[in-house]
Amino acid sequence: MDLTEIITSLLTLLAGVGVFLIACQMMSSNLEAASSEKLKILFSKASNNKLMGVGIGALGTAAIQSSGATTVMTIGFVNAGIISLAQAATIIYGANIGTTITAQIVALGMFGGNSVSTSVIFSAFAGLGAFLNIFAKKSGPKTLGGILAGFGLLFVGLELMSGSMELFSAQDGVKSFLAGISNPILLVLLGAVLTAIIQSSSVMTSIALAMVVTGLIGIDQGIFLTMGSNIGSCVVAVIAGVTSGTNAKRTALIHLLFNCTGVVLFMLVAMVMGWFGLSFGNVFEGLFPSAPQVQLAMFHTFFNTVTVLIMLPLTGVLVGLVSKMIPEHSEPQAAEFSLRYVDENMLRTPPVAVSQVKREILRMS
Repeated sequence: MDLTEIITSLLTLLAGVGVFLIACQMMSSNLEAASSEKLKILFSKASNNKLMGVGIGALGTAAIQSSGATTVMTIGFVNAGIISLAQAATIIYGANIGTTITAQIVALGMFGGNSVSTSVIFSAFAGLGAFLNIFAKKSGPKTLGGILAGFGLLFVGLELMSGSMELFSAQDGVKSFLAGISNPILLVLLGAVLTAIIQSSSVMTSIALAMVVTGLIGIDQGIFLTMGSNIGSCVVAVIAGVTSGTNAKRTALIHLLFNCTGVVLFMLVAMVMGWFGLSFGNVFEGLFPSAPQVQLAMFHTFFNTVTVLIMLPLTGVLVGLVSKMIPEHSEPQAAEFSLRYVDENMLRTPPVAVSQVKREILRMS
């Protein structure tokens, strides 16, 4: 591979990541627009029932294809006093399960063989959605067009990323270099840093899927990168929490501690399995043979679901811990004349924001 091919491959990879990020943003914004009224109803049903909170978080995230958006909305609700810290924790648990659907969709698009690949078929939705968005007169069909276009562009970006990696996978030097990065802790840190930079665990997981399918990395390397992406995804919540009230900061910390705990537990299990010559990769290769993309996508779902099952009974302990780590500060007397129900984090979901403005006006009156 000469210098021109290397530059071309790197630029193609960058283009693929860019298209994928734009696609995620398009899908998320249009899905929010289409389902935000339902989201408002869904979040209003949040109760002290932990399973209800997990279900709301999972359904809400699956509906808008963005765990970051769900977490930011949850922080806004906590900051406005609509839901408690314990309720917010369970919704965040569910968001972690709901976000795995993106990896499942991407894995589905990687099947093909000698027939027309599903990725190409799904990519065609970008054109259909664009035509619908341009020529439709009403907002409903336009929103649907935006959703379809975003969905199609996901696979256009995936094709670009996979194409660039196939060129790299043909080079023994590149494969040897990547094979040398086998330290689990280093891989987790790498996944966390890259996810924090691009602010999307879905993109990081999709890159890992493409690398595993093209043979650039092994399934175990992809698993540790995916685990790291869960930690890196917390950056969105941390940024939103820092600029908000005490309970919002606590919610962001819950998200971070939840994901870090899951990674630490699975790293310990992986270490014990290593003593017996086993790994998560061996297990999922046996469960889903000859389908590396499914192996990684299923591990992602398994990892987040098991972490939720472990942490759900410990929600009270986690809430108590973050409450001690971030103690309540006495509010100034002027707080009575400050906004109580309106929070900047809710502006991305207009129907919810409008509802909260109404509550704020009634309180003022």
